[in-house]
Amino acid sequence: MSEQKPLVEMKSVKMSYRLSSGTSVSVLEDFNLTLHPGEIVALLGASGAGKSTTLKLMSGLLRSEAGEIYSNGQKLEGLNRELSIVFQESSLFPWLTVAENIEFGLFPQGYSLRTRRQRVSEAIDLVGLEGFEEAYPRELSGGMKQRVAIARALAMNPKVLGMDEPFSALDVLTADTLRGEVLEIWQRKTSKLKGILFITHDIVEAVSMANRIIVLGAPPKNVKADILNPLAFPRDENSWQFNQLVRKIHSVLSDSILGDDDNSNAQNQAALWVLPPVPIADVIGLTELLVDYKGQLDIFELPRLIEKDFSEALTAVKAAELIGFVDTPYQKVILTRLGQGIAHGDVNQRKEAINTQLKSLRIVKMVIELLQNQEEVALPYSKMIEWLQEKQPAVNAQSALDTLIDWGRYGGLFRYNSDEEMLSLEEDHPTVL
Repeated sequence: MSEQKPLVEMKSVKMSYRLSSGTSVSVLEDFNLTLHPGEIVALLGASGAGKSTTLKLMSGLLRSEAGEIYSNGQKLEGLNRELSIVFQESSLFPWLTVAENIEFGLFPQGYSLRTRRQRVSEAIDLVGLEGFEEAYPRELSGGMKQRVAIARALAMNPKVLGMDEPFSALDVLTADTLRGEVLEIWQRKTSKLKGILFITHDIVEAVSMANRIIVLGAPPKNVKADILNPLAFPRDENSWQFNQLVRKIHSVLSDSILGDDDNSNAQNQAALWVLPPVPIADVIGLTELLVDYKGQLDIFELPRLIEKDFSEALTAVKAAELIGFVDTPYQKVILTRLGQGIAHGDVNQRKEAINTQLKSLRIVKMVIELLQNQEEVALPYSKMIEWLQEKQPAVNAQSALDTLIDWGRYGGLFRYNSDEEMLSLEEDHPTVL
């Protein structure tokens, strides 16, 4: 493998996005990633960690601010003709048949009619769409539509297949079937495909398919772990080895989101007041769930119980920990004394406790002070967005403000008039602790 040129190589890549306020949000910094021939690489990480950005940079759909990207040893300029992408939604043209949808991407390449038809026929055979060539998207199930999207990508004869959460919108059985079919196509080696890079939130899916799993997190160190998967195909999800690898990745991912190490804590203290985008009702619900399990849960069990993916479950835990309702020692979620009071309390007791806890958070203190300094003790939503973007440019200001309003209204700190889009303090102005 080392003697062959990498299929794609990213060297010291930097990428950021500019918000409407003009501030820049960094996504990737000094980022390095290599996809070698013969590899299936999975990218895991919380929302906003740069997974989709990485794939778009590899494909040439985005241009990096700094660093270099190579495709098959050549510096990438423009679109990467060696890479095709399958997205979460199939995005088929409803007025075209299955065959015409698959053929569509071949027209700009200047292929003859004979070549196009041959490519379409081969792609249809690969994904098992025989007999559906003349069907329209409205006649297909979700799984069949995604088969068409995969066939459309394979018809381009790419060396690299990029997949951005291609199975997440499907039911469990259909998703499992498609995963198996993609692996079968890969193992048959009847196409020119040399590597696959796919994005997922599902750790079990990553361990089932990939022979290398990369966990991404926030900069400055985007790659939190690069883990080899030595398990042979077909992989047994019930085996001890499989589950040990799943737990290892769980641990890395939870550390990257919960920030248990000293460096992460320092970063969290620097951010200080970024409220996790979790409804306060979900935080309260988490305390009630923990009561049902005697106040303690293995963090790896939580996603199944609350029916969320692992990163979403960890974000809920982080929100509950921020407000003092849980602790997270040694991959456990443990209900605190305060959390027990929330779980067992009535509505008024919960509101009072949340009011008190919120006033200890820096973001809440700053917003209270800001509003108290206004003549009408209120500010328009748009002005609050601008203020948040200025104070903390590295966060999604709208998400942070919406979460703040949700928590603050429940705790009796803020009022929000949706008609006038005005945020104000409750008439009984809170005292900042």
